[in-house]
Order: sequence, then structure tokens, then C-alpha cells
Amino acid sequence: MRARKIFAVYRGDEFIDVGTREELANRLHLTLPTLMFKASPAYHRRTTYEKSMRMYLICKEPADS
Repeated sequence: MRARKIFAVYRGDEFIDVGTREELANRLHLTLPTLMFKASPAYHRRTTYEKSMRMYLICKEPADS
């Protein structure tokens, strides 16, 4: 059984949305690879905090059986 990972998306200090990777990709109209890149250390180094959309892992929930 896999744990369900919950992510939060922020632009600077402004909260955008929360959910799984797939839910966020659908709601934000982004592809899954693009969204996952926003959680990478490389993206964080290349962009400024205030102007970029960033995704953070906030918790892991047990998957429903």
C-alpha cells in the first residue's frame, strides 16, 4: 500500500492550493512534470522566492484500501 503525498503550492508567501500532485496539476492547468520541477532544488536555485510558484511536500497520508 502506498502513502498518499499531499503538497502545498505557494507563490512567495501567498498560498495557492493544496492536494496530491495529480489534483494540483489538473486545477492549476500544468503538466505533472512541470509541477514536479517546481518542487526540485534546481528550480529553487534558479528562481527568486517572491516571483516563482513553488511546491512543497507537507504530509504523507495512508492510502485508502
